Amino acid sequence: MNAGPLGIKIIILFILVSRIISVYAEEDMTSHLICPCECAMVISTCDCSTAVQVKKEINSMKDAGFSENQIFSALQAEYGKEILAHPEKDSSITLWAGGILFVITFVFLGYIAIKKPDLRIIHDIPDKQKYEQQFEEEYQKFVSEVEEK
Repeated sequence: MNAGPLGIKIIILFILVSRIISVYAEEDMTSHLICPCECAMVISTCDCSTAVQVKKEINSMKDAGFSENQIFSALQAEYGKEILAHPEKDSSITLWAGGILFVITFVFLGYIAIKKPDLRIIHDIPDKQKYEQQFEEEYQKFVSEVEEK
């Protein structure tokens, strides 16, 4: 079977592209990991012996058929959570709900504490003059009793 020069070029191009894609996939995966040594660099840019060892581990796990999540889990089990550049956040919905409830409660209590009655809302008392006159009479009676004693 004769593939011809165009067929050979296409096959060579396919092989080169597949190699480039695998290199980018490895770099993409290592860009999400922090080197476990003291350098604290991203593994894709670190050249220390620990980073090289981790890269070899990743390649051997890929060759063994591990998925990306399985590789991350295995590395996290071996090196700890610190190897992940962006670790998963714990669910903190209860903290958020508690904080929001706390704020709402104190805003409500603050509103109640500083609330003053609006005197414009209080309507005139019916028969106000009658009560004022009664007060004056009782007051005069009280004062006169005190003066007599």
